[in-house]
Amino acid sequence: MPSGQPRRKRLRADSESSADRPEHPAFGRDEKFWYEDGNIVIIAQETGFRVYQGLLATHSDVFRDIFSLAQPAVDDKQDETLGDCPVVHVTDTASEIRSLLAVLLPEHRFIGRLKLRSDDVANCIRLAHKYGIEDLLQDSVQELGRYFPDCFDAWDKRSQSGRGASYAIAAVNLARLTNTLSLLNGALYTCCQLDASQLLDGYTRPDGTVDILSSEDLGRCINGKARLSALYMRAVYDIFAPLSTNEVKKCVDVTGSCNAALATIRTRRMEPPIGGEGYDVLRPWDSVIRIYCQRKRNPLCNLCAKILLQREKTIRKGVWEDLPDVLALEAPSIPVANR
Repeated sequence: MPSGQPRRKRLRADSESSADRPEHPAFGRDEKFWYEDGNIVIIAQETGFRVYQGLLATHSDVFRDIFSLAQPAVDDKQDETLGDCPVVHVTDTASEIRSLLAVLLPEHRFIGRLKLRSDDVANCIRLAHKYGIEDLLQDSVQELGRYFPDCFDAWDKRSQSGRGASYAIAAVNLARLTNTLSLLNGALYTCCQLDASQLLDGYTRPDGTVDILSSEDLGRCINGKARLSALYMRAVYDIFAPLSTNEVKKCVDVTGSCNAALATIRTRRMEPPIGGEGYDVLRPWDSVIRIYCQRKRNPLCNLCAKILLQREKTIRKGVWEDLPDVLALEAPSIPVANR
């Protein structure tokens, strides 16, 4: 199996019509997507979806060609003939088909009008790419870009709900699949925050399929973690460096309390995280700075806190701009809107 490709619980043949299969294995009806007036049965992982071939064919020429080869279906599990309703077997997972139908059926519209889980977005990207559904592909990639944006300001405001850090492994593979290089900065950087076992084990989707990184991207993450650890240490020192002569003039404390606080922060924050993991240099430092403003002993004054906030944002933005070099990306990121 080529590296970077998902591992599934069992291997299946490519999409095929029943004319190519001597027997129909038993299948169960999907609880949601089984319409009695549907005129096509799609079977994925022994789950049957009875839907409308005209609707799917309108969105996808690939579906239209597949349906043209389909033959009448027999539900062996129910020992029931489905009349003239054709059947087509696909290699997609039932979860992927379910996500696609949730978007394409008449009562729904594309991604922008739905509140889909991150795994549903990923499923839509895979199948929209496979079946040539361009509008859905564009909408889904843009939605994924909310998790892994292509600019620093958007990164600071990104959506993180409903996903774990290991989901970034799936995002890297989706970026490669669709050649959406703008996703790679954020996705690979997030992968660099994973520990070694998480990187090697990959991302397990809700249906049990496992996404793993290609050997090339795994190497980028391993090398990137080392580079980011050095950048993290440098950033801590630069953000919490002693006040310059001009900055001291702005400080309202004449006892040296602010510089003492900075020395304490540098000492504590430059200690390596347990296991050498978690060098999240792009993480905002405002919460740490605010905490030291409230300390009873050697507190930071508000003016010095403002200076530090300006420092940390400038430094983090510089790291973001250097990510293509840090991660050894082969080409500069391209905004999704310009694809």
